[in-house]
Amino acid sequence: MTATDIKIASNALLLLGHEPISSFEEPTAGAQVASNLYESTYDSMLTTYRWRFASKKAQAARLADTPLNEYSYKYQIPTDCIYLIQTSTHDYEIFEDKIFCNDETLQIEYTYKVSSDKLPAYYVKALEFFLASQFAIPITGDLNKADLFMKAYASQARLARNSDATQRPSTPISSSPYTDTRD
Repeated sequence: MTATDIKIASNALLLLGHEPISSFEEPTAGAQVASNLYESTYDSMLTTYRWRFASKKAQAARLADTPLNEYSYKYQIPTDCIYLIQTSTHDYEIFEDKIFCNDETLQIEYTYKVSSDKLPAYYVKALEFFLASQFAIPITGDLNKADLFMKAYASQARLARNSDATQRPSTPISSSPYTDTRD
């Protein structure tokens, strides 16, 4: 089954004992809470870990105008970037949606917002638990339910991070005096 924003939010509401929703515009408390909290909760969860499925690498677009500071070049951060993971330089600063540095070219790796229909199942389940923890107090008024779903989220997030980590091969240990052993 393909995930959608509505299905994910509806599943989180179902975990809380609320009726399912089919739209964020419905006149129910659940739809109102989901409408207000879904996007920021999803974005927040994307930035808490370096998710492989939500990572991109790109050559940053250099802008024509020269910065008015100690840097020589200015680059545009991609519009779909929600979190900058790393750059090809260590000497840079970010101002607004621009990266300033002294390198003539700049490669970046960043987190972007993946369409919900492209989310892996392990992430969807963790997101549902996280949403349930965020929705719990406004929907049920029960702090214990919020705590219960935060614990469920923490457990599922560990599994999700483990699954996500397998999307990249392990870095082999290189030979060094610290790893070499005597025969």
